[in-house]
Amino acid sequence: MLIIKLSAIDSTNTFLKQWVQQTKAHTSIGVWAKHQTHGTGRMGTKWLSEKDLNLLCSVYLGDISNQNNVVFDINKRVCLAILDTLIPLNIPSLQIKWPNDILSAGKKISGILVEPILRGNKVTSVVIGCGINVNQLEFPDLPFASSMQAMTGQEYAIDSIFNDLANNIEKTVRADTTDNARYLDSLYGFNKSCSFERSDGSSFSATIVGVAEDGKLIVKHNDGTTAFFEEKKIKFRAFSHSQ
Repeated sequence: MLIIKLSAIDSTNTFLKQWVQQTKAHTSIGVWAKHQTHGTGRMGTKWLSEKDLNLLCSVYLGDISNQNNVVFDINKRVCLAILDTLIPLNIPSLQIKWPNDILSAGKKISGILVEPILRGNKVTSVVIGCGINVNQLEFPDLPFASSMQAMTGQEYAIDSIFNDLANNIEKTVRADTTDNARYLDSLYGFNKSCSFERSDGSSFSATIVGVAEDGKLIVKHNDGTTAFFEEKKIKFRAFSHSQ
């Protein structure tokens, strides 16, 4: 994998997409920056980070046309790759929060953004953005955010985490199968009653029973009926003011 290290950039995902377009790259490329001025999450949300304290990176994987052609399948694999990176570092109580966050002890320490590149109607390559709160200790106005150092009291080498993460992402995304059982076992609230808030402000409680192939959250209501929800149509009430 070609590795590019930057001092500052608007967005590592934007940089990689432009790089690939200009160079016609077909190989694997990883880029990380000490600072992002316009980092973004899913649905256009902003990723806020203090300079030099966190891992802000993107990975481009070309030639994945032989893989499952469902974008959310890649999302699941990347979440598992982050777990594979953080578990050896003894980060406590790691969970995947649907659709794209990683929690430690109930607080967000990581988020991802998967941007597929299509040829026709098939995914042939992908740019994967990832932010991990590593050594930042203060998160003003973000009560549900935390970091690796805040959880363990240990300072971490960001470049080492990036190298492990990039390798884990490539290995997991290019694997023959997705470990769906492990994904569900790691899913926050799975088989538990959770409180949700709809986009219109109304709230309800339901049990998470799975995630559909297209990424919709599957919940079972108290009356036994099942419903499918897209992201941004509902959110966890416990995280209603998180990053």
